[in-house]
Amino acid sequence: MGFITDIFKSPSPPPAPDYRGAATAQGAANVETARVEGRMNRPDVFSPYDQTTVTDLGNDRFAMNYSLTPEYERQRVKQADIGEQYLNVAGQRLGELPSGQLNLGSLPTFQGAVDRTGFTPLASTDDLSNYAQRSEDAYYNRAINRLQPSMDMQRTALHTDLINSGLPVGSDAYNNSMAQLGLQQNDQLQGLAQSSIAEGQRMRQGLAGEAQSMRQAQLAEASMIREMQNQARAQGLADTLLERRLPMEELATLTGSPSIGSAGMGTATTGLNVPGVSIAPPPIMQAAGMAGSDASNRYASEMQGYGARMNMLGNLAGAGLGALSDKTLKENIVKVGQSPSGFNIYEWNYLWSPERFRGVIAQEVQKIKPKAVLSNIFGHLLVDYSKLDVNMERI
Repeated sequence: MGFITDIFKSPSPPPAPDYRGAATAQGAANVETARVEGRMNRPDVFSPYDQTTVTDLGNDRFAMNYSLTPEYERQRVKQADIGEQYLNVAGQRLGELPSGQLNLGSLPTFQGAVDRTGFTPLASTDDLSNYAQRSEDAYYNRAINRLQPSMDMQRTALHTDLINSGLPVGSDAYNNSMAQLGLQQNDQLQGLAQSSIAEGQRMRQGLAGEAQSMRQAQLAEASMIREMQNQARAQGLADTLLERRLPMEELATLTGSPSIGSAGMGTATTGLNVPGVSIAPPPIMQAAGMAGSDASNRYASEMQGYGARMNMLGNLAGAGLGALSDKTLKENIVKVGQSPSGFNIYEWNYLWSPERFRGVIAQEVQKIKPKAVLSNIFGHLLVDYSKLDVNMERI
């Protein structure tokens, strides 16, 4: 019976992984890893000039001890003496520093806008109009003085010609001829007047342009003088500030002590680059998770096999090959009914599994219908349900 029980026994689920314990162990491992890594990353460092040693004070506390070699210590003391001498000189020069506000009274005055005092004034509109009128009158008078005698001679000559032609003074022909000559001479006078006006405008524009050109030249000269004066002031201010700053810069240089490594003795190793050590803690949590996953996979595989074996029982019973129905392999047997032909129907579970089935008991069937009962090599009774009016069912 033990072999049959083992074959058809339902697999037991694996115990749940102890993640709380794994987490506790992982935390302890992490702390210990950090301590080991901390100790490994605090090495004693030695060089020809100095040394750094580490002392474990307990409770995750460390003390770093730095010291110079004797030769390097003497060099440090010597440079400290030099630095003290620099400071003494600086103290003496401190009283020589300039004090008080800067005296800028000797510098040229800053020039903003151009000073237009003394510029030649521009001609006013009235001045330009008067100048144009005078030019116009002068032009007209000069021209009329030349033209008037000629016009008088023309009138006298025409008068003589008309009289000699037999036209009396006051006749229509005489008057028409003299009037026509008057119109011609009047046109000449009108042209002369227009030329006089144009000459007046030309002289007006010339005077205005000349005054504007003179004003621009004066403005350019004044701007250049202003720029040169401002440049002279800026240069004077820069020189004054430099004179004020030089003693302070000299004092700052004196108070700056030379560094320990400046005398050719090398460089201290307090900043020596020591390769760090990194240690990974043991993956306890990962291992616990993998173990739990492996157990779950095994249990799933066993349950799959168990299900296949249970299906086999039903298939054997349905195919007439017989299903295990020996009373000695069953427990928790409960009668639930009777078939039409009189076979008692029971529910039970096998000794190896809590899973419940419904069917008959082989010992009872053997008494009523012996041909429906078989026996396996272990002596256990099987029932061929194909010969009964009852089916074996999993419930």
